[in-house]
Amino acid sequence: MALYVTLGNLKSTAFEKFDSLEERDRKAKKIIESLGGKMLSLFYTFGRYDFVVIIDMPSKESLVKFLAIVAKFGTVRTETLETISPDMLYKIAKEV
Repeated sequence: MALYVTLGNLKSTAFEKFDSLEERDRKAKKIIESLGGKMLSLFYTFGRYDFVVIIDMPSKESLVKFLAIVAKFGTVRTETLETISPDMLYKIAKEV
């Protein structure tokens, strides 16, 4: 499994249904789980991004499926970062 950090912004259409925000988040979690992944954390933020989600997914393919499903709703815009473990970076640092 691989960890991904998704940074997102709510579009104006998300605010039209703002009272169903909690339900939408539960639906996103269920979609992730249906693809074999796990939502590790979700935070709403102030500043450049409206939310941050940390997701553990079994493959890039499952992540892309999740992002495509979410995009179809038209309520968020996302930017996703793939992570590497500190141990991997430490190993590489010793080799160069």
